[in-house]
Amino acid sequence: MNNRRISDLLYKYTINALNDDERRELDAWVAARPDRQSYLQMLSSPQSLQDDYRRRKSIDVQKAIREMEARIGKTEKASRSSGSRFPFFRIAAVLVLLLVGGTFWYHREQTRVTPPEISEEVQLAMEQSRKMGKSGAEVLSGKAVKEVMSTEERALYHVDDNFAEQLEEARRITTYQNKEYWVTLDDGTLVHLNYDSRLIYPEHFGDRRDVILDGEAYFMVAKDKSRQFVVHTPQGDVKVYGTEFVVNTRKSDAEDHKDMYVVLVKGSVGFTANDGREQMLTPGQELSMVHSQLTVTDIDTAPFVAWNEGEFVFNNWSLERIMSVISRWYGLKVEFSNSSLGGRKFSGSLSRYEDIKPTIETIETVTGTTITINHQTLNIYQNK
Repeated sequence: MNNRRISDLLYKYTINALNDDERRELDAWVAARPDRQSYLQMLSSPQSLQDDYRRRKSIDVQKAIREMEARIGKTEKASRSSGSRFPFFRIAAVLVLLLVGGTFWYHREQTRVTPPEISEEVQLAMEQSRKMGKSGAEVLSGKAVKEVMSTEERALYHVDDNFAEQLEEARRITTYQNKEYWVTLDDGTLVHLNYDSRLIYPEHFGDRRDVILDGEAYFMVAKDKSRQFVVHTPQGDVKVYGTEFVVNTRKSDAEDHKDMYVVLVKGSVGFTANDGREQMLTPGQELSMVHSQLTVTDIDTAPFVAWNEGEFVFNNWSLERIMSVISRWYGLKVEFSNSSLGGRKFSGSLSRYEDIKPTIETIETVTGTTITINHQTLNIYQNK
C-alpha cells in the first residue's frame, strides 16, 4: 500500500467516510504494525481536541507546528534506524494538525455572531417614526425589572433559574398606546415593538439568548449557531437561531378571534406550547392559536414586512377593523353613524407616518363614506 493510499484512508477515517472495503483495508494496514493502533485512536477523537480548545480558549498554532515537526524528526530518525519503510508518523501528524485547524474553524463558526441585515426601507421607517414622534416607550432598567416580576409572572413566562440570573441586569421596554419602538439587543438582534407591547431582555446575554414578549413585535434575529434565541410568551415559547418573524400575543378583538400568532418571514422557528407540543414553521407560514388549538396556514407575509417598513397593509379588511387600528395609532376614538358601515371592505397600503388627512381621504374614496374628526373622535357617515 503506497503512502497516498494510506493518507486517503486515514483522512476518510477521521471524517467517518470509510466504506466496508476501505475499512478492511485500513484494518489490515493497522494489524501489520501493533504501534499503528495508537495513532488510529489519536485520530479518532477530534472531540477531545475541541474540548481542550474550549478550555484553553486559544491555540498557538505555530508553536504546535514547530513541536510537531520536532517530534516528526525524532520519530523519522528512530524509524529509519529500525528499518521502517512507511512514513505514517508524518501522515498522522499532518492529519492531527488538520484536526486542530478544523477545531479552530469549528469553534469560530459556532461562536460567530452575525447581526441581521437592516434594509434601507427599515432604516427609513425608523427615522420617520422618530421624526413623527411615533417612537416612544417606558424604559425600566436594572434589578428593578426582576423585582417587579411576581412569582406567577415568572412561571407564566417559563423563567428558569438560569434565565432569572440573567435578569439581574435587564431592561423592560413598554410602548405607549399609540407608539412603537425599535430596540437593538446585546447580540445585534433588532426588535420592532408595536403599540402597547412589552419586551423584557437581559442587557448582556450569557450562554443563551432569552427574551420575554407580551404584545406584538417583529424580530430580526442575529445568527448565532451556539446560542438559541427564545421568545417567551404566555402561550408558549418561540425558538429560533437566525431569522425574521412576527409574534403577537394579544387576543384579537377582530374577526379572526386569535389568541396569538407567529408569522415566519425568513429562516425556521419552532413553537412549543405550554402543554409541550412543538410545531415547526417554514417561511410563509402562520401559526395561530384559538382556544388552545394550534393551526398552521400558508399566508402572504408582505403585510407584516410592510408594517416593519412603515406601511399599513389591509387585505380585504372590514372598515371596523381598519378603523380600530387607525384610531389607536393616531390616538382617536371612532363612532359609526350606522353600524352596517363597519362591514364595508378595504384593501390597500397606507403610510404609517403620514398626517391622518390623506389616510382618511383614501379610505373615504374606497369605502364610499365620509369621515370627519371632531373632539378627537373619528365620525363615519354614509355618503349622501
